[in-house]
Amino acid sequence: MRTNLFSEPGTGGKLHLFSIYTDLGDYKRIKWTTNAIARLAGHRWLCSSEMWKLDSLMANKPMREMLAGDGGKANVLIVVVGSLEQRRPDLIEWLDTLMPLDPGRFGLLIGLLGDEDNQARELDWTAKQLIRCAHQTNRKFIWHWMGHHDMDDTDWLTESVEMLVTSNQPVLEPPMLPEAVDALPVSSVIRANAA
Repeated sequence: MRTNLFSEPGTGGKLHLFSIYTDLGDYKRIKWTTNAIARLAGHRWLCSSEMWKLDSLMANKPMREMLAGDGGKANVLIVVVGSLEQRRPDLIEWLDTLMPLDPGRFGLLIGLLGDEDNQARELDWTAKQLIRCAHQTNRKFIWHWMGHHDMDDTDWLTESVEMLVTSNQPVLEPPMLPEAVDALPVSSVIRANAA
């Protein structure tokens, strides 16, 4: 499912958030996190968000490849693993199929891990695998424990989102100085003004 978090056109640029979750109850955590990122990025940024249950990613090869393409291009990957009672090698295998971001791009892989039951038997394995996947796709890894009071504040996100929007600022062409305009042939200036 894909949604635009702010419908107004962003002048700062576009951020694409791609979320994967393993348990049905994780939707509210994804929604809270994507909304927090959009708020921290500010209204100048147009944020779009996709949310996919892991089962959908694994449904068939064409779907898996299409979503791997979308996920690989996303500025932010959000991975939600509520129950850490068992390892999720299927999730890690899918993350391993993602292409790395271009060397000049900055991205995030955010792990929202755990639940209210505080079952964390596979927390260490899961975190290590997500760190490895973040490194191999040229993303910074941050994570947050999703137990009680998990959605009280955004302090854990602020610095990383600031880095994200700063590094993804669109490159604006500097205005032409009057001396440069005077040096152009007259036909170029007329065409530029007509456009």
